[in-house]
Amino acid sequence: MARLYDRALPAPNGKGTMLFWVPGGMPLLLHVEASIAAALRLRGHNVHAVICNAPYRGCAIRTVQEGVPINRWRDACPVCTKKTTGVLETMGIPYSYNGDFLTDEERDELWDRTAGLTWETLDALSYDGVSIGRNVRSSVARYLQGAALAGHEGIIREYAYSGLVSACAAARALERFDPWRVFMSHGTYIDWGPALHTAFDRGIPVTGWKASYLSWHFYLRHVEDPAHIDFKKLSAQAWDEVRATDLSPEQNARLDKFFEDRYQKQISFDMKRPTTYSHDVTDLRAKYAPVGKPVWAVLAHINWDSVSDYAPMAYPSFDEWMLATIAQAIDVPEVQWLIKIHPVEAWDNPASGVQRLIERNFPSLPDHVRVIPAEENISPANLFELIDGGVTVYGTGGLELALRGKPVILAGEAHYGGLGFTHEGQTPQGYRDLLRRAASLEPLTRDQRSDVRKYAYSHFVQRQVPLEIVHDPKADWWALQHEKRDLLIPGNDPFIEFICDRLVDGRDFNMDESLVAQSGRALRAL
Repeated sequence: MARLYDRALPAPNGKGTMLFWVPGGMPLLLHVEASIAAALRLRGHNVHAVICNAPYRGCAIRTVQEGVPINRWRDACPVCTKKTTGVLETMGIPYSYNGDFLTDEERDELWDRTAGLTWETLDALSYDGVSIGRNVRSSVARYLQGAALAGHEGIIREYAYSGLVSACAAARALERFDPWRVFMSHGTYIDWGPALHTAFDRGIPVTGWKASYLSWHFYLRHVEDPAHIDFKKLSAQAWDEVRATDLSPEQNARLDKFFEDRYQKQISFDMKRPTTYSHDVTDLRAKYAPVGKPVWAVLAHINWDSVSDYAPMAYPSFDEWMLATIAQAIDVPEVQWLIKIHPVEAWDNPASGVQRLIERNFPSLPDHVRVIPAEENISPANLFELIDGGVTVYGTGGLELALRGKPVILAGEAHYGGLGFTHEGQTPQGYRDLLRRAASLEPLTRDQRSDVRKYAYSHFVQRQVPLEIVHDPKADWWALQHEKRDLLIPGNDPFIEFICDRLVDGRDFNMDESLVAQSGRALRAL
């Protein structure tokens, strides 16, 4: 890397440092971020990363399933710090530790501030005017992964303290480096959320990223509003541009191929145990919807997922949304309701998921409300073919249903919501009203279907940006490929060039047709 940096371009005029905020104990995140940081450095930009050296015990990698007591949480920290430090040193990225921004006395003071905090009082927690209570709630929910808080109350103070330390470290880092942009994953939990909100409070742009549906492909987005941080969302300007142009036959074919690959060739990264699409829903209909009623599916979320922090929703939590939905569905017998449990619950903490939540609260359901368990071996595409409409908060299944021309009710501000082809229930009352009217909601019009295809083309085709330098065919996720480091040199990889250009100019990460074609060729070569 040192030899590569000897060939770096001159520093651009007027640019200072780009700050990469990468605590959280997940070295794989650094494989992506260090690659982008190195690419920017080779283009003459100053970059700096902030990683974790265990100034607190509670972080995103802790979960109740580990069964590790709080006083042993730090046992994993030395190995974690060594791994993350090693990635940055290998890639030649300057870095600081978040713990180095606070003195021992300041840590003690922040710890004292968390005394007596409860779940009910978390919303008042802030640092220097920046609210961090919601990030603490998210971290607690992630730790519990659907389990009850009772018996684990001690984690509230741990994560509250971590949030305060994170916010203080972020404030100090922003003062020291005065970055022109902050780059991070997630944007929530105490590891990232306080830094995001602190940057916004100071008028510093933030760009976030997350994994997409295709392995070694990523969504990136410049966050415009800290209350709406969904990294899949298009800016209003980008949506206007997308909507203004009709899709060509070639573009329509690309979109169709994405779904053919997703459900018939099963190449999607997000579907861990996919079931083959059968082209026939006769058996599914006989099992779950034998009577001649409109059939609507409620697409459950993972109940501890951070996506609930990405945008406002009608209910405080996914569990409360689900319970309210079923209670209302019971009173709408003219519809056959299918509650589709997220398939991840079949193997990931099923004892505290949505399926058990329903069993505890509704031990007996009427015939017109049926639960499709997580273990049910059906393809989502077959379910989408069977039903007449769908209900979700943010789920991508709602977008796929709209693509089929079927009405969709949203209980939250999904990235594809509010664009004219979904029904929004942003309050409990408005949402319940929509459920009551489900049987009378019409299929999408021709214009609506045209708009949803344009949006879907952007979302599923143009915005999944490949990063070849972390493409490892043997890895479940991705892994940095050091032998491909020449790809980081300006002019050697059009997608790295695209990412760097968008980070500098602030435009949406929506690939043009030239890049889309190259991305398609790269996938076909696998």
